[in-house]
Amino acid sequence: MNVRDPLHIAFVIEHAYVDALACFREPIKALAARGARVDLYTRLTATHPPPAFSHPNIRVIPLDVSYGGAVRLAVRLAAHRPRYAVVLAAPQWGLHWAVTASAVSRAPVAYISDELIVDRELTTAAQRRRKARERRMHHRCAFTIALSQDRADFLRGLNRLPGEHPIYVVPNSAPGPAVRLASQFYQDLLGLPSDRCILLHAGGMGWRPAEALAAAAATWDGAAPAIVFQGRLPSQMQARESRGAVWYSPTTLPSHLLDHAVSSAHIGLALYDDEKANDRLMGTASGKVCLYMKNALPVITTRLACFDWVEREGCGVRVATIDDIPAAARTICADYDRYVAAVQRYYAEHLDFTRTFEPVVEAIEALAGRTVAVA
Repeated sequence: MNVRDPLHIAFVIEHAYVDALACFREPIKALAARGARVDLYTRLTATHPPPAFSHPNIRVIPLDVSYGGAVRLAVRLAAHRPRYAVVLAAPQWGLHWAVTASAVSRAPVAYISDELIVDRELTTAAQRRRKARERRMHHRCAFTIALSQDRADFLRGLNRLPGEHPIYVVPNSAPGPAVRLASQFYQDLLGLPSDRCILLHAGGMGWRPAEALAAAAATWDGAAPAIVFQGRLPSQMQARESRGAVWYSPTTLPSHLLDHAVSSAHIGLALYDDEKANDRLMGTASGKVCLYMKNALPVITTRLACFDWVEREGCGVRVATIDDIPAAARTICADYDRYVAAVQRYYAEHLDFTRTFEPVVEAIEALAGRTVAVA
């Protein structure tokens, strides 16, 4: 490769709606902005907006998550010229085929740890085989990106990584600073009064506390905060009816509208349960929390230890049950500007992707033997 040519970098992410997830979207955008040619191999579905990357250096290549699709992916990764400087993949399917292709191409692979898959939570022999395979493939990776320090420490033990294996902590967040946009999105969309406090739950409905809150808030009156659910899947919203203090956003938003929508709310809700290790260790891996804080919203979280910093740093309030949410909202609203200032301070110091991703860029450059930027 001529040193003046750009590096070629691949991401293999089988998740749909990939640009709504900062842990994938921001590395793709950052590397393209530095001059790399980035190929994103990802699933396209009829139920999610297609990834919206406007940069000319980013190419979206559809994935077919089948055996035939996997073979085609592996061949394409292995045969790409020039060789990929690095292939970044998420477990388990994409990681397996990225590492398989690297046996031919010799392109290094990096592991993006978005979900923690824990042995004791697996229920079938097939799941256990996939976990054992993931662990083997992880050992063949050049480095790992984890979304919090707690998750990095846990993952090293979970996948039995040697002490010298590099793990870089990059929270699931966007480049800073944390700024509230001028927006009345939900007020206009749902007909809510401009002076009513809006508590926003952005993301899937796959947690018991979120479902419990939806049921409880349906009985609240107009004096309570408005609870708005912004879903990621239309199928999760279509069968639901707004009533009481609950409103359901009728559409899945493209990623470029999320900041505008979130900025029209006042407080963000991150309601995880403690059933799985992935959720007990959520912390700064929470796309919800980081999305809210990027838009200068204080947060209400469930009372998990991984969120103890939320209260310690003055960024919000943790609750033991959903019944505590109205009182938590009143606590925040009573000193709202102080909470907002704490959110902005914490985001700048700990979550700003501009700073946290720099060690990953340096690791890629060390593998490539040159800078990402085009000379």
